[in-house]
Amino acid sequence: MENENNKEVSQNFSFFKNADVQEYFADLNIELLSGRHIQNDRFYLYKLLKDYFNELSYYYEKVYGLELIMESREDSKYYYVDYPDASKGALANPSRHKKLTQKQTLIGIILLNMYYERYFESKKEVRFADIKKEIKESDNNILYKKLFFNKVQDDYLEGDWSLKVIKPFKSVLREFNKLGWITNLAVEDGEDIHFVLREPIIRFQKLYEKEITNFTEFSEKYLSQL
Repeated sequence: MENENNKEVSQNFSFFKNADVQEYFADLNIELLSGRHIQNDRFYLYKLLKDYFNELSYYYEKVYGLELIMESREDSKYYYVDYPDASKGALANPSRHKKLTQKQTLIGIILLNMYYERYFESKKEVRFADIKKEIKESDNNILYKKLFFNKVQDDYLEGDWSLKVIKPFKSVLREFNKLGWITNLAVEDGEDIHFVLREPIIRFQKLYEKEITNFTEFSEKYLSQL
């Protein structure tokens, strides 16, 4: 069995005959092709990636034209597949990939900022109260208020928070949970949102660098379409 540090790659798919690959590859393939980032909490899938990194890299390159990537962040490793430069590989059909909506991108930017604010916390837990504070008090609070409420004031009605912030956040969090960027946690009585920010959310920063760097321009374009 070869591991990810072995430079010698078997130029065939004979590793599929191994019992552990036969048992777990189908689940791994579905999750990787759906865009999920695999960390060690998905123990068997993570182990498969670790033990057969070279073989799986060759497989995804030859079969799908995709790159299997391993990255490290805060002493945590995660794996995902990505398109080579200037290509979308065998998944070029628009039905097989999609760009985040403006609302998803906005919420992604907020979550990325919160990730960095909690950079040195071992477990980056977030609740609705934290999101509310970010929207009301962060350096971008004026733009956030315009983007969510289309008006700037000190506070908003509970119903407005529920409809214009909690509802879209919960929808986006479900999608980000599927990507492995966050992990939704059980909510306590009276809570609407409770999750942990995961290291792979850094991928969002790479994918949406332009929107993050030019946040004011992104906001103006967003507002013009409301």
